Amino acid sequence: MKNYLALIIIFFGVLSCKTKEEKYEDAYKKSVEWLWSQQGEDGAWHSVTHNVLKDGKVLTPYILYYLLQVPDPVYPKNKTAIDRAIHFIEKDIWVNDTMISENYPNYAAAYALRIYTQTNIHDQRQWKLATYLRDQQFTEKRGTTPESMAYGGWGYGETDLTPGEFGHVDISHTRRILEALRDAMHYPGNALKAQLDSSLTPSLYNKQAAHQFLLSVQRGPEDKRLYEGCTDRSNIPFDGGFVSSMYTLSTNKCQPYNVNDCYHYPSYATATCDGLLAIMALGDTTSSNYMDAVRWLKEHQQVDVIDGLSHDDPEQWYLIMHYYHFSVRSEAMVKARIDGSWREEMKSALLKEQLPGGYYMNPLGGVNKEDDPLMATIFCVQAFTNLVK
Repeated sequence: MKNYLALIIIFFGVLSCKTKEEKYEDAYKKSVEWLWSQQGEDGAWHSVTHNVLKDGKVLTPYILYYLLQVPDPVYPKNKTAIDRAIHFIEKDIWVNDTMISENYPNYAAAYALRIYTQTNIHDQRQWKLATYLRDQQFTEKRGTTPESMAYGGWGYGETDLTPGEFGHVDISHTRRILEALRDAMHYPGNALKAQLDSSLTPSLYNKQAAHQFLLSVQRGPEDKRLYEGCTDRSNIPFDGGFVSSMYTLSTNKCQPYNVNDCYHYPSYATATCDGLLAIMALGDTTSSNYMDAVRWLKEHQQVDVIDGLSHDDPEQWYLIMHYYHFSVRSEAMVKARIDGSWREEMKSALLKEQLPGGYYMNPLGGVNKEDDPLMATIFCVQAFTNLVK
């Protein structure tokens, strides 16, 4: 009996001696394993929390893409499970050349395209997605003029918009579509470029227009366009950070305040991270706009709350987007090579907040879908993946 008790003491002593990095890798693996365990028999991931994610048409390409980024030493890829998910995407995302994902169609198309690119599917399926996303950009082809604050950006993907209408346009959609088109054009061995004809631009989208949209949400002094609630921009401060949209103002999570008869929307961290990653997707990493965004993130490194969002906001966005903040903050900071205490703080939070099954859930995050363990956990897996780089 004494020997048995001694072995138990030694066993638990060894467990307690694990380094923080070993505990971190264990937690990372546990979350990935949990997500794969949630894959349905049809190959998809279906939300049981939110009806807009229930059909799996946007959730599946989103989750699969980020699971494909997990290094094999952490969690080896299962080809059968991957093939099942891709089969679901191919079967359910299109009908007669029309996107049938009613919810978040542009998100679904962007992540499906990134999956096709990464898994070397270089046929008409990839071409179809790329041209669909190209045609979703708000440019002259869609009745948009450079005077509009929506010009050059991408939005939700509403199917009932007439020329000159925009719907929901923001930095989150724009960033992800820019990344998908960049990857499709430049991934090693990709044959998509050979399919371009003389009627298309070499980059598959209007880069100058996209740059103008990014200026609108970074609100640089060179952009003189007016927006709703603003008749004079001369005194609006510029700090290098981003907001979500200067067309769909309701999508901004910050609280505006009045500056000499003009509503000013202050910069905040999640939008700035998305903005920085969008600039990188454009390839403009030597521009002053990029340097300004990097400087903003260097100066604002909070992890537990979202810099720039008011604690007095009755909607409490600084708490609602908790895990989304982890995902975009970690990616932007790592890719921009920004050092600081944020890295260890985020690792500690990921360890502390993981629930026993390996998943995450933000009870306050219903508006951002973070009360759904699938969404919260894939956000955290993105953070884990970024932090091991």
